[in-house]
Order: sequence, then structure tokens, then C-alpha cells
Amino acid sequence: MDLRILLTILAWMALASPVLAQVSGQAPPPVSPHTSLSSPDSIAALAVVVDQAQVQLRTAESGARSGRLSDTVLKAKIAAIPPIQASLAQALGALIPHLQDIDARLAQLGPAPGPGQPPEDPETAATRRGLMRFRQAVDTEVKLGRLLSVEADQASKALTDRLRKNFAARLWTQSRSILDPLLWREFTTAMPADLSRMGAAIGEERRELGDAARTPGRVLTWSLACLVALLLLGPARVFLNWLGYRRAARAAPATRLRRSGLALWLVAVAAVTPLAAGLVARAALIDALTPPFADLASQLIRVVVFAAFLEGLGRALLSPGRPSWRLAPIPDEVVARLVPYPALIGATAALAALAAGVNSILGASLPTSVAGDCLAVLVEIAAVGGGLAMLGRTRSQRIAAADDAHHHGESRLPWAIAALAAWLALACALAAVLAGYLALASFLMRETIWIGAVLALLFLLLRFVDDLFPALTSPAAPVGRIVQAAIGVSDGALEQIGVLMSGLFRLALLLLGWAAILAPFGASADDIAGRVTSTNLVFHLGQVTVSPGAILGGIALFLAGLAVTRAVRGWLVVRYLPKTRMDVGVRTSVAAAVTYLGALIAILLTFAYLGLSFSQIALFASALSVGIGFGLQSIIGNFVSGLILLAERPVKVGDWIAIGDLEGDVKRINIRATEIEMMDRSKLIVPNSDLVSKTVRNVTHGASAARLRIVLRTDGGADPAAMRTLMLEILKAHPEVLAEPASAVYLNDVRDGALEFTAFAYVASARLAYRVKSELLFEIVPRMKAEGIALASSTPVVNIGLPDRAPDRLIEPASST
Repeated sequence: MDLRILLTILAWMALASPVLAQVSGQAPPPVSPHTSLSSPDSIAALAVVVDQAQVQLRTAESGARSGRLSDTVLKAKIAAIPPIQASLAQALGALIPHLQDIDARLAQLGPAPGPGQPPEDPETAATRRGLMRFRQAVDTEVKLGRLLSVEADQASKALTDRLRKNFAARLWTQSRSILDPLLWREFTTAMPADLSRMGAAIGEERRELGDAARTPGRVLTWSLACLVALLLLGPARVFLNWLGYRRAARAAPATRLRRSGLALWLVAVAAVTPLAAGLVARAALIDALTPPFADLASQLIRVVVFAAFLEGLGRALLSPGRPSWRLAPIPDEVVARLVPYPALIGATAALAALAAGVNSILGASLPTSVAGDCLAVLVEIAAVGGGLAMLGRTRSQRIAAADDAHHHGESRLPWAIAALAAWLALACALAAVLAGYLALASFLMRETIWIGAVLALLFLLLRFVDDLFPALTSPAAPVGRIVQAAIGVSDGALEQIGVLMSGLFRLALLLLGWAAILAPFGASADDIAGRVTSTNLVFHLGQVTVSPGAILGGIALFLAGLAVTRAVRGWLVVRYLPKTRMDVGVRTSVAAAVTYLGALIAILLTFAYLGLSFSQIALFASALSVGIGFGLQSIIGNFVSGLILLAERPVKVGDWIAIGDLEGDVKRINIRATEIEMMDRSKLIVPNSDLVSKTVRNVTHGASAARLRIVLRTDGGADPAAMRTLMLEILKAHPEVLAEPASAVYLNDVRDGALEFTAFAYVASARLAYRVKSELLFEIVPRMKAEGIALASSTPVVNIGLPDRAPDRLIEPASST
């Protein structure tokens, strides 16, 4: 009996039992009012969905482990599995609630009477039996659906593994070297047959066109389609580019968004116009194309669009003849040399792909295919190598120039890594062509050009995102005013929102760029890595097994983590933190904390990649603890002290501190030591532990206002009130003396015939105190002289004590003669 019929009968029996009980005048079994069974038709429909998924899955699994399936068939089978999984998930999501509904009804009925117990009511027993049969049928469908879901996952993995093995087999298969004389001899021999085969295909296509041309109006349709295609490729593209420049030039306000938006528009126009032209022409000729030429037309559209995209991308970034619209910081003389290369590289990549497509579609002989692919790879190597050489030579000339304003102080590490990777790929491709690994050489060149295109487009999109969101959320922009009125945020908070949004979209673009770079590798990435990791050269560190591939992968992962950390820190320091109200010290602490956290995460990810658990890390740490305790204790102490400085911030970047007789500004708090710039511009390197454990005077810590003190001693005959008034007038008149706290003048002492006055005033920063004091003295001293108030003399006063009564006779009188 069909399972759907059985499900229908059991469901109707389970639903009819309570009705029969009511007709017979007996009370029905207790049923929860919150549970109900769906109609039998819906259960049968779900069973049909599971059965169809089973049939489709068996079809997709057929031949999965066979090596005779082509990549196209394997990809089609892989693409067919996700819909099967979705239908199974939907069916299970509907069946499981029914199963829970039946279980709830059975729970309300309670367990069946055991041996020796009174029998239950016949209607209740019939209801229980119907529910049990219904539950068994639904449970069978649920188990079958779950089993099929597991089989679908396994089938997808098997198909992907088969695709990966096919790719690896092609990639690492040695064919013919370009230096093999026999290859060119066979190519010359096979050329007439290939030309004849191509002529036959062209002749067949010509007959198809001739037959189609007899249809009334077909020639007119073709002519109109070709005219539209030519208009799209020529005048329409020129007009759209002119329209973009005109609109960008008239855009107000004049923000950086105009440049990045214009560049993105130019790239879109360059890619969309040939795509539209090709689709129009292909749609008009589709009925008159033979299958080989239909496939060839699709291949031609793809390669032309990619070549046009590369040309437009290079023109948008280099902007020849329009330096003010240029996004890349490249001078005109370098642009003049680099302009031809994007179009040249795009054309060579398109010709290589088109030649491979023609050989495959028209069935060219093996020598012709191999020779054509070898020449195409060599042309690609020459084009890409010429562009890299030109860019490297011009860049080295600019770096060597002393007056280079664009690259002065710029880090050359990213460019060096990218250039080294590109040259390494070119060298490997050339070696592969010479050794006969033609598939590997074609793959390397195709991926090199693709990665370069993705990175260039990613650079453009990142610039566009960086310009778009700050412009949208600016307080002067309409969107910014709407957001500000809706949520009531300040101008600074609105700018922070824009920077955060740009940061989130930058992260999303980076992830998409990474996925786009890895997408063409497909199944090959694991195989290429497996060639390295499958070596027998394996290191055993205790219970940990590490291969050379794992070591290289760990190093690459750690460097990638550091690069991401550096990028995040740069974005925080340059873009986000300046938009906040944090002072320089807090921003430096946040940036340092991000650096430490990113380095820690990179280390942990590297350990996890190498297979090191926390227990194994603790084992290594315990082995190093003795050495750390004796040899590295000062370094560890300084590191911990640096963390304390960043957390408690008793001393932060920008503070003016004094250590003993030495004073200076804190410029940087590093992991081990702190850099202090002295007054003579020299650098004082102080270990972090000294700043934590010793007495340090922080002049600018706490309140920003500083007090200055002026002490003057005047002649004793000066009028104290006039002196006080004079000093207060000068103090209050100075523009940098604060009104609050108020300035004050005190008569400090009267001694040695002089009056000593002390004046106190407050300025906004301690760094101003010395200069302001000097300026006040320059005003007070001339005013004192003009007012006739003399400063006390610094000549020492000698007091000679004399007796109160003179002696009777100080000098003997001379005797008279």
C-alpha cells in the first residue's frame, strides 16, 4: 500500500475516534484544547516532499565517485543539493510539530493498562491505536527526512571532493613543454586539419545565417541590433563618461566623494556598455547561431567585458590628463607610462581566455591547444611583467628623489610584499611553461590578473565608502540633518556615526574582497596546500605534531593578524578617534590597547592553527618560567608596568613630567620604556617600571590651569597700595591670565628697608606659565619706573654698633712746651 494512502487512513481514524465516541453517547478521552492534528492531506503532502527529495538526491549522487564526470556536471550536481536540503528542512519543520502534537495527545490518554489491570474503554483503546499508528507513520517520515539531510551533506562533500581531485589532476599533470621541438612539429602537422575543422564550423554557421536571413525582417532586426551595439560601445560610452564628469564638476559641496563617485561611475560605464552591447547582439542572433557559435558568443561577451572592466578600472584610478580627479597618489610622469598597461593586460587575458574557449568549443587538436595556451601564457607574462617593471622603476626613482612629497615617510612594505608576490607568480608561471605544466602556468597567470583586478576595485570601493558616509552624516548634509533631528545627537556624535558606518562597510568590503580572491581557487586551494603539508618531514614537539606546511601557515596567519591589527589601529588613530572628545593621551592608550589585543589574538589563532591547546601552552610556559624569572624579569616588569600606565594613566602621552632634575613631554609609551622629549629636543628613554615605582612629578596632570608666582622687592618708601593696584591692573589686562581663579597681590614681608610683594595669577596650561610670567615682568618693571617706584637695592647694609656714651678721653692731648 502506498505510504500516502496509509497516512491518510490512519489520520482519519485518529480524528474520527472522538466523533464516534460522542455519537455512541460515551465521553471522549481527555484532549488538550491547545493541541490539534492537521488534516491528513497536509501530512500526505509532506510525505510526497520527502519522497521527491529522496529521488532528487539519488539522482545527484549517481556517479559522484566516478572519475568520468566533467566539472560542469559536478558543479550542476553540487548546485542541485542546496534546494534539496531546503525542501527537507521545510518538511521536517512541518512534520516535527505534528509529531509533538500526537505525543501530547498520547500523554493525555495516559499509559495503557498493564497486566492484571481493568481493561480500558474500547473507544479509548481504538483512539490510542489510531494515534500510535499515525505517530509511527509520521515518525518514519521524520527519521527519513533527517537521514536524507545527512546524506545530502555527505553527497555535497563527496561531489566537492571529486571536483577538487579533478582540478588537482589537471593542475599537476605534465603536458608538453614550450621548448619541446616535437610540439611545434605536431602543431604544424595538425594545423591544416584544425583549419579545415574551423572552416567547416564557419561554413555551417554561414548556412544558418543564410537560412535565417530569408525570414522577412530578420536582416533589419540584425542591422538594428548591430547599430545599437555600436552606439553602446562608442557614442553612448563617451556620452556617459562626459555626463559623469559634468555632474561631478557641478556637485556641491566640493567633497572628496565627487572623485571616488566619479571613478566608480567610470568603471561601471566601462563594464556595463560592452555587456549590454553583447547581450543585444546575441539576443538578435540567437536563433541563427549554431551551438558552438552560441557558446563562443557567450565566451566572447565575458572576455570583452572583463577586458573593458580592467581598462576602465585603470583609467578611473590613474585619471590620465585629469590630475585633480586622480584617486591614486601617482604623479603625471608615472601615469603617462602606466596608462597603456591596464588595457594591455586586459586584452591579453581576454585573448588567452578566448583562445582556450575556441580550442575547446571547436574541438581543436591537442598540439594546437597546447601551443595556443603556451603562447597565451607567455603573452600574459610579458604584459604583466612589463607593467610591474615599469611601476617598480618609476617608484624607485621617486623614492630616491629627495623632494618627493607624495611618498616621503610612506611605508613601502605593502608595495614590496605585493610586488614580490606578483614577481614570484610570474616566475613560477614561466617555470611551469618551460617544464610542461601548462595548466598550472595558466592558473597562476589567471589568478594573478584576477587578484590584481580585485585589489584595485577594492581600493576604489574603500575610498568610496570612506567618502560616502562622512559626507552623508555631515551636519550640513540633508541626511545628516534628518538623522540629527530624528535622534537628537550632537555634531560630533553625528560625525562619529559616519566614521563607524564607513568602518563597518570597510570590514564588509574586505571580507567580500577576500572571498572574491579565493573564489576562483575553488577546490584548488586545499590541494596546493596539501602538496606542502603532506610531506613526511614532520616535527614532534612532545605530543604536538607540526609539519612545514603548518609552520608556514601559522606564520602567514600571524602576519595576517598583525596586518589586520595595524590596519584597525591606523583607522582608529587617523579617522575615528580624532572625531571623539578624547584627549591625546586617551587616544594613545586606546590605540596601544588595540595593538596589544590584536597581537594576543593573532598569537592565540596561530597556536590554535598549529594545534597547541592551552594545556600544551602552559607546559611550554612552565618550561620557560625559570628563564623568565631570572633573565627576563626586568623586561616582564617593564611590560606589566606599561600596561599599568595605559590602564591607570598616571602618566599619559602629552603630559609634562619631571623625574628628579629632568623635565620633558611624554611622547610615546612603548612596551618596555617611555619616550620623553626634553626641552632641547633630545629623547630621554625611561623604563616603565621607574614611572610606576618611583616618584614622578606630573605638571599637567589633573586640572589644566596652572599658577604662576611673581616676587618683587621695592624700596621701603614705596606706597604699598599703589604697588598692589599697579600689579593687579597688569595681571588682569593680560589676555592669557584667567579671570577665575582671580589674581591676587600680597605684601609678603617688610625687612631691611624694603617691601616684598608676591603676586599670584592663573593661566590655562602649565606650559604657558614661563612665557606669561616673562611678559608680565616686561610690563610691570617699566610701569614701576614710570610710577616712581624703585626696586630695592641689592647692596648689602652693614650695621656698626657704637657705645651709648663716649669715653672721657679718646686721645691724649699733646703736652705744651
